[in-house]
Amino acid sequence: MTTDAAHILDPVGPVIQAGELAEAVAEATRIDNPGKRVDVRSRGSYVRIEVDGRECIIRRATVEQQLGRPFRMRDLELSMPSFVGRIETSPEQVRFWLGTKPVRALTTEETA
Repeated sequence: MTTDAAHILDPVGPVIQAGELAEAVAEATRIDNPGKRVDVRSRGSYVRIEVDGRECIIRRATVEQQLGRPFRMRDLELSMPSFVGRIETSPEQVRFWLGTKPVRALTTEETA
């Protein structure tokens, strides 16, 4: 695990219970987010993974490669007491991101 003195301004990513899964997810995060700064901070019982660039993708297949065994994305959720940003999950990946969803323009009837 690494610690960087300069903090990421708009971080996104998971907070995971320390252990084998946290180490695998940290490495998978580096692989799945090429060209982005990834900070991994050990906090004793948990590991905070922060990604720069307002988006972080973690793929099931990459975590499996790091663990050397099958992995289900829902197992990540069980070991993740917290996260930074918004989250979208699927059986194949989890995405953390910052921002807002586009606002739908009101029709003339709705504004009258």
